[in-house]
Amino acid sequence: MWIDIKDKKPVEGQEVFYYFNITGVSRGRYTRKPFKDIEGNCFYGSDGWLTDDVTHWMPDDGGSLPSPPTC
Repeated sequence: MWIDIKDKKPVEGQEVFYYFNITGVSRGRYTRKPFKDIEGNCFYGSDGWLTDDVTHWMPDDGGSLPSPPTC
């Protein structure tokens, strides 16, 4: 089940699926500190990284990419 990033953030380093409406669903990890002195949300994986653009996330259960969230 998708979680709105405004409601809850993943645990630092957690493997997750994440969603951004332009790039779709990706698999990667979460960090709160994307750059040395900047606070924020950063999701990164083999598709690259996004900072504060992700709208939803869910724990990675090791399965295939889920369908996008219905907003």
